[in-house]
Amino acid sequence: MSLLKSSGVRHRRPQFHPLTVAAVERLTDRAVAVSFDIPDELRETFRFEPGQHLTLRATIGGTDVRRSYSICMSRAQAAGTGRLRIASQEVDGGAMSVWLNRVVRPGDRIEVLAPLGDFVCPTVDTEREIVAIAAGSGITPVISLVRTVLEEEPGTQVTLIFGNRTPDSTMFRAELESLAEHCAARFDLIEVFSRDSSGARDPLLTGRIDGAKVRQILRRTGVAVPEVDEWFLCGPIGLVHDVRTTIVGEGAEPASVHHEEFFQEPVPAPAD
Repeated sequence: MSLLKSSGVRHRRPQFHPLTVAAVERLTDRAVAVSFDIPDELRETFRFEPGQHLTLRATIGGTDVRRSYSICMSRAQAAGTGRLRIASQEVDGGAMSVWLNRVVRPGDRIEVLAPLGDFVCPTVDTEREIVAIAAGSGITPVISLVRTVLEEEPGTQVTLIFGNRTPDSTMFRAELESLAEHCAARFDLIEVFSRDSSGARDPLLTGRIDGAKVRQILRRTGVAVPEVDEWFLCGPIGLVHDVRTTIVGEGAEPASVHHEEFFQEPVPAPAD
């Protein structure tokens, strides 16, 4: 128990709530989206800022396992469905990710903590320019940020540079492309694939995302780095740091560059 003696205010431990799995959607052959029904009495508890995450707890193989997964929907989607959605990409040897991908089914109950995290983008009443750069499962908080901004800021322009190995391994690809079609005047989706062997793609949009490639893409698309109001970077730590260094060097205000490195579950060492 933690007690502030000076004020007499007692800090409550975070409370897990049992939520019912409403749907499990296969995104790729190694990733699923899991949606939870949020009861009316918990709607305020599970109110979230786009970019925040949920912490799940389950007993898997006799072990208490806790992992955090980003909320992958906009505020309007959550309000309209009464649900919250997270996504998990399966990691070899990862306890929770394997369980979510292979075992969990609609109707199951999972202990879930209220939303947490500060990789967020509060919406405003003014027009802005926002650029998001994500790789792989780094899209999970970014899709929430992008959708919410497009829905709540009708004058804001959004560019998303999204890197993956192949089209088939891309999480939320159909959803993002549909969003780009419906918001064509304000949303520029740029997909980069490192292992696309079709041979028909633009060389700039092949290979891995790094600072140099981002610089070239932004110049081609006409994005003036110093004029971007907010940046959101999410992916492997090396990519995030390289891109951040590059865009700050190109004139981005450091305080406007928000970043989060996605976490991969540690793979247990093989037994002797």
